[in-house]
This record gives sequence, structure tokens and C-alpha cells, in this order.
Amino acid sequence: MMVTTQAKKARGWVILPFLACVLLLLTSAYQQISDKQDILALLQQGEPAATHYEELEGIYKTYGLYDQAGHLLSYGVIANASGYGGPITLLINVNQEGTLKNAVLVEDSETPLYLRKVLEAGYPENLIGKTVTQPLAAHGDIDSVSGATRTTDGIMLAVEKGMFQVGKNQLGLTVPYLKTFHFQWQDGLVLLMFLVAILASARNMKKLRPWILVATVFVFGFMENSSLTIGNYLSIIALKMPAFSERPIWYVIVMGVFLVTLLWGRNFYCSWLCPFGAVQEGMYKALNLADYNPNSQLISGARKSRWLFLWLAAILALLFNNSGIASFEPFSVFFNGDGNTSQWIMMLLILLFAIFILRFWCRCFCPMGAFLDFIASCRRKGQKLFRNKLEPEEGRTEKEERQEEEEPGWAELGPVEGEALEEGGMKREVAASRACSGCQKGESKREQHPLSSGDKLVAAALAAIWILIIGALLQNTGII
Repeated sequence: MMVTTQAKKARGWVILPFLACVLLLLTSAYQQISDKQDILALLQQGEPAATHYEELEGIYKTYGLYDQAGHLLSYGVIANASGYGGPITLLINVNQEGTLKNAVLVEDSETPLYLRKVLEAGYPENLIGKTVTQPLAAHGDIDSVSGATRTTDGIMLAVEKGMFQVGKNQLGLTVPYLKTFHFQWQDGLVLLMFLVAILASARNMKKLRPWILVATVFVFGFMENSSLTIGNYLSIIALKMPAFSERPIWYVIVMGVFLVTLLWGRNFYCSWLCPFGAVQEGMYKALNLADYNPNSQLISGARKSRWLFLWLAAILALLFNNSGIASFEPFSVFFNGDGNTSQWIMMLLILLFAIFILRFWCRCFCPMGAFLDFIASCRRKGQKLFRNKLEPEEGRTEKEERQEEEEPGWAELGPVEGEALEEGGMKREVAASRACSGCQKGESKREQHPLSSGDKLVAAALAAIWILIIGALLQNTGII
């Protein structure tokens, strides 16, 4: 009877992720189908008087727009450029005199808060009236929006692409050079730190790690605001990545971290490059005055909940056709001062409890950490499967078997970070957590420990942050 019950539970745990993945695929398919619009209706957003159009040649989709009498009203171009979260698509209308007649935002993958800030600053309407013969940057009345520079630059570049094409192909004017490859010195600094972190992690350079973490806070965090978010990877699923020539550093970090984690079988980003993780670790080491070890069952339950919120973020991002919605993490609030109300409250709670619990966000809530841990575990499980085919089971040592059974996450932090855990008394908790996983495999009883007053406070914080995560996602969608 017990065996049958356990088998049913096992089947349930297999069916549940399968159904979740099917729902994600159906949502993605719905988004792709509903995204297709009638071309004329789309062009009329920029030229309401147009009754028909003629498709013209060009790198970007270009149309001649005509009224009912057949008079040419303007040229419409649908062009996109890379913003912070992915492509920003605009409809650009240029009249026969070479003046920008209208610019309409059609689609984007930006975090809603950044985009709202840019729209409130007057973009893209403030570009109307500019001529195709002069670069937009040369106009003194056009400024980037502080805190949303990449979104601003993306809108301006998309408009310039449309103006450049009409001016050159349809009007035969002399147009300014259009820069298509963008790589700044800040990007080079990010690339250098990325390579240094890989080398230092591979060589186990313990003394170098604190300095790398401090540097990531300033470079990845405050300077570039380029913390990895789950929205980065959802943009790949939705096929809305930025253009490589416009955001090459995006590919270096987003794709580079993914490939290194997969091939190495180790989540090095969270322990060596994550700026928000570095801030939490620094606060814990500098301010922690209490010897508190949280209940392992609380932490274990919180870690499992990360997948629920990752799935929810993915569903909403695909349903609303905007990967930026999935970025509910408090990174932008801390490093850029921008975020919705839920993210602000969430950040304050996390920083407060990070004083007493090492990397509180990373361990209990971070969807990025859950995703990278999973990618790393795929590598290890593949190696295990391959090794089992080549080596007899009895030939493996007990140590090797124990290493393979260790769950990803904190076990993936390696010897350097393991030392940091031991400093805060966390090593005992990790061992207790693994003991709990062991009891699922063979032990019939688990010793129940009553929650201390500190544990009850942590449980309340966990519940509050779960509610805030849902609130942040809903605020990103605009529902609330």
C-alpha cells in the first residue's frame, strides 16, 4: 500500500511540471497568433487618413501611404532597435519634404516602469518635425531620460533607421551616417570582469573573490544596471532578443553565463558576479551581530517556491507579449532607484533580513538562481548518466555518490563560497537540509523542530515577500 501511494505521488510530481510546460507553450502560441495585425490598421496609427498602401523596397518594411484620391500622404517605415529589455518597434512616418511627420510605438520588451518614464518625458512625439538630413543627437532640445538611457536610445535609433531609409531610398537625399555597431568602454569593462570571474572561479582564487564582488556592485550594478533577470531568458523564448550589433554585451552576459553554466556544470554567476548577491553578502558579514540559524524546513520550502514564481512570471510575460513584465526582482530599485511600490517594499524587507540570513533573496526567492542551478544540474546529471554506462555501480566511491546526490544551489557555490557559509554558521543548516532530502529517500520519520520566535518572524517575512512578488508582477502588467 505504501509503495502504491509513493508511486502515485511520484507520478503527480512528474505530471505537474509537464502540465506547467504545456501551458507555457500554449500561452506562447496564443501570443504569436494574436500578435499578427492587419497591416493597414497598423499603418493608420501613424497616418489615420490612409485608405490604401503600396509596399516599397528596403531593409525595413516600408510603405507608401495614400488617401482615397490616390495622393501620397507619407512614407511609413516599421523599424526596431534594441532597448534595455529587447527590441523596440516603431512606425515612423516621413513626408515628401523629408520631415518626420509621426512616430508611434508599436511594440516593446521593456520593463514597464522604464518605458513609462520615457513616454512621460515626451518620447517619441518630441522627435516630430526633425529632418532626415540631420542626426537626432545633433538637436539640442533632445535629451536622454535619466535612468532609462537605453530605452531612450532605442527609440531614437529606431526612428533614425526609418528616416535614414526613406531619405536615402525614396527621397534621394544625402543622409548622415547611421552607426549600427554599439560597443562602449563600459561594455568592455563588463566583459573583462566576466572573464576574470570565470578564471578566478576555475582556479579557486579565494582572496580575489571579495574584490570581484565589490567591483560587480559598482560596474554591473550602479554603472551598467545589468543584473541578470529571468526576463532576459524569456526574451529568447519569445524571440525578442536585442540585435547583436546594437547590444553585443547582452549576448556576452546572457548567453555567456548560460553556456558557461551548462558546459561547466556550476552556477558561477550567482556566487561571483551577481551584484545584488554581493550586496547581501557584504551586509551579512559587516552587520550581523546575532548567531541565528533559520529553520531548514522554512528555507527549503521557500527555495521550492521559486519555481512557482518563475512559472507565473513566464506566463504573464508571454500572455502580455512583453518579457520585461517578468523582471519582478528588486535589482533596479536598489541600483537605479526605479521600481513599482511592491518592489520597493520587497527590497527593504530583503535587505533587513539579509543582515541575519546570508543572501536571503538568493536562497529563498531568486528565479534566476533557480534557473541557473537547474542548468548546472543538467550538466552533472548528463555526466552521471554517461559515467554509469561506462563504470559499474560498485566501482564508485561513497564520496562520489554523495556529491552526485547534492542538490544544486548552495552546493554549487564551491569551496570558496562554502567557506563563507561556514563563517555564518550556515554550513550546519545545509547539512540539515541534505539530511531532510535523505529522509525522503529512505527514512520513514523526520524529527520535527518547533519554530523559534526568529523562525516565526522569518516565516512572516517569507509570506509577505511572496505577496509582494505577485503584486510586482501585476503592477508590471498594469492590472493594478
